[in-house]
Amino acid sequence: MNFRKTELACGIAAGVMALALGAPAFAQDMAAEAGADDTVTGNAIIVTANMREETLQEVPIAVSVVSGEQLQAAGVSAVEGLVQVSPSLTFTQGDNPGDSSLNIRGIGTTVFSVATEPAVSIVVDDVVMARAGQGFQDLIDVQRVEVLRGPQSTLFGKNASAGLVSVTTSDPTSYLSGKVDGSFAQGGEWQARGIISGPVAKDAGLSVSGYYKDYDGFIDNVSGIGDDKLGGYRNYGGRAKFVYEPHNDLKITLIGDYRNGTNDASPTLRAVDGQAYADAIAPVVASPDNRDVNLNADTTNDSEQWGVSGRIQARLNDDLQLVSITAVRGWDFTARSDVDYTSLSEPVPGVNLWDVNTGTTNLKQYSQELRVVSGDLGGFDVLFGGYAFLLDLDTGFQRRQIFPAGPRSGQFTGSTKNTNLAVFASTNIYLTDTLEMFGGLRLLHETLDWDVYRDPADVLVAGDSALGGAAGVAADFDGKTSDTALVGKIGLRYQLGSLGNAYASYSRGYKGKGFNLIFAAQPNYEPVDAEQSDAFEVGAKLQSLDGVWSLNAAVFYTKYKNFQSQAQLPGDVAFYLLNAGSTSTKGIELEGTIRPTSLTTVNLGMTLLDARIDSFPLGPCYRGQTAAEGCVDGVQDLAGGDLPNAPDFRLTGSLRQTVPFGDSAPVDGFVMVDGSYQTKVSYQIDQNPRAAQGGFGLVNLSAGVESKDDSYSVTVFVRNLFDQNNVSNIFDSGFNGGRTYQQVLRDGARYWGVRASYSF
Repeated sequence: MNFRKTELACGIAAGVMALALGAPAFAQDMAAEAGADDTVTGNAIIVTANMREETLQEVPIAVSVVSGEQLQAAGVSAVEGLVQVSPSLTFTQGDNPGDSSLNIRGIGTTVFSVATEPAVSIVVDDVVMARAGQGFQDLIDVQRVEVLRGPQSTLFGKNASAGLVSVTTSDPTSYLSGKVDGSFAQGGEWQARGIISGPVAKDAGLSVSGYYKDYDGFIDNVSGIGDDKLGGYRNYGGRAKFVYEPHNDLKITLIGDYRNGTNDASPTLRAVDGQAYADAIAPVVASPDNRDVNLNADTTNDSEQWGVSGRIQARLNDDLQLVSITAVRGWDFTARSDVDYTSLSEPVPGVNLWDVNTGTTNLKQYSQELRVVSGDLGGFDVLFGGYAFLLDLDTGFQRRQIFPAGPRSGQFTGSTKNTNLAVFASTNIYLTDTLEMFGGLRLLHETLDWDVYRDPADVLVAGDSALGGAAGVAADFDGKTSDTALVGKIGLRYQLGSLGNAYASYSRGYKGKGFNLIFAAQPNYEPVDAEQSDAFEVGAKLQSLDGVWSLNAAVFYTKYKNFQSQAQLPGDVAFYLLNAGSTSTKGIELEGTIRPTSLTTVNLGMTLLDARIDSFPLGPCYRGQTAAEGCVDGVQDLAGGDLPNAPDFRLTGSLRQTVPFGDSAPVDGFVMVDGSYQTKVSYQIDQNPRAAQGGFGLVNLSAGVESKDDSYSVTVFVRNLFDQNNVSNIFDSGFNGGRTYQQVLRDGARYWGVRASYSF
């Protein structure tokens, strides 16, 4: 770890020296071009939702856009924090980042199997993250984040069947510049970040950024064993971005990043059923607002991630541009948990122990994309290309349980490989001066391989017995499946003069097959079918001539076939990957901005959502469900049930007011209020009432000063001002007589802090 920190520091120092030496020449060459860009874009918000630069008000897609400055003002420093500013986005936290997920319009994939891809893709600088856990990263030196809602499979591929989050980092500046910012919050949480950017040679620029974050945690471990605070983290990382642009027809971008993180996120117990178990966790008392645990085993999660990518933009002629994106990424992840939630060293009647539950993931991904983009070819334009992707992932698990009859343990190893080849094309056809038809197709072919090895005699401690059930059965098998699919999109966009535009579209989404690659995997397991979606959307992008207000609206309906989910059968510790029949999500989205004066900005977002199971006649029952409640012969009809973490109504908003201190003062003041509200959600597809959370609202308040030239600022903030208890996941289990646990977040209780920034 010390070597990594030294390596990162040396890299940043070298970047600083190169920037200082190369500043003058590059600045002269780039100044005119930078000025031209500013003139063209003005105050318009630029997005690349269609893999072209367009303004937010032009693109016929439901998309939320947040700039890097807006993220900083709202105190959002990580991808999962985007739920504060996008009403159709929700976050489900698992025991570790690998089990966590994002939902868009009520659709996401929260499963334990590493041989299943997410429904919401995270894309960073045009590179898709193969698994959601790779994408939960720090948002440093970000130009903008786009949240694209609804299937995006035509241009972005198979793991964007519900939508995607696209992060675009900032290019190097044409002059020597830099920024440092830091924060300190109640409980000893602090972070520091730095960026330096500018020219390093004629026609070449470099930006180097780094961060360090540290927090002991907010969950009290009362056992006296190990750390007394949990729920904290220690993360650091950096990115270097090099851009070479010898002339207007060629731009080469190279990006390298490294991230290292450790966290000890730990669920707390919300309810327990048996008295013996309640006694075993004492003095902890299970409750919805419980922030105490009584643990004696390691719960740390370690993550190390790196990536290298290269992007070439070359103009072929006056009408065509070639874009090539090559990337390699790696992710090594280890997760640990104390499953029994007690500090006992020996089991007691009614309470078994489970202190070793460790999983590893070692992932490498390789991708190559080529696309050709045209300008106006005389009434139409085109974009076409090809994509190749390879994922190679190894996983392992160790488990040890202690029963009154003696300890049991075992190990499991597995691997999966996924290849995806695709060709795609899209076009815009300008039928009249005000009417445009757009559409595209993507043909893809993929293969999914897996292998499993498990030897019951391979126990962790000599003398242990093999694990019970399927996890204790020998396994040595492999398998393979493949699929070919055609997805696409078609729509119309009508220009409403200077007011904006309206559009209507249909799109087909796709998420590939998956396999239940878990500890207890069996040779008779079949892969789950690919998830398909048909989406219909009508929307409008409107704005006033003077820029005082803008309003984006969308009405949508999406039908999903073979929705991929997981469930735990009553009395079983294993989780099963399954196709949950057919589901649908429909609703209305509104996002608007009002600037009544140059000193006041109001942002509002609202989603009305109906995300339901349409058909699932043989769905799993929840623990304790009776025949009168619908469980017959171990199954229930889940038609009409809620999809997990899909609130019927969600609202986000912010108000920022600048307070002038007068022309003679070097600074002005500001006050900002932001928040969100959502209705009740259920976190389990089996509709378990124990896994439901009622509606709640969060309000954050900040105030501070900023210099008139935007070079420095100081902010004091309070998160969760009214101290509203809330959690980000609830799960019910039959272990040790029955219990319900919850994933708690830092923002689940009120806390205060201060942050400051300086730039040059």
